[in-house]
Amino acid sequence: MNILEELNDEINQLEQELLSLDKEADKLQPTIINSVDPIKRKRGRPPVVDDKRFIEIWNAASQGGKDLRQAAVDLGIAPASASVRASLLRKRGKQLNQFQRGRKKKIQ
Repeated sequence: MNILEELNDEINQLEQELLSLDKEADKLQPTIINSVDPIKRKRGRPPVVDDKRFIEIWNAASQGGKDLRQAAVDLGIAPASASVRASLLRKRGKQLNQFQRGRKKKIQ
């Protein structure tokens, strides 16, 4: 045999092996795809603090005499974000205390 004929035979054998591997992969692929469920994520950015922890910190701050800014620092978020989130949680029926309105009186 000529070197070219040997190479052609070798190429044909490799092509047959590839075809058989492709057929096996096609048989396995549907089971792999069906066995893994994609995880659905909610829209938007995930919260820094989960709801349960937020409620605990918020209620503790309002009972401890702190104001909104101090509670927001404890939570690690902006005061406006903390206020909005508290109001949205109240709309969902969660029990959240409210801070006293207005400025604190000056002590002389």
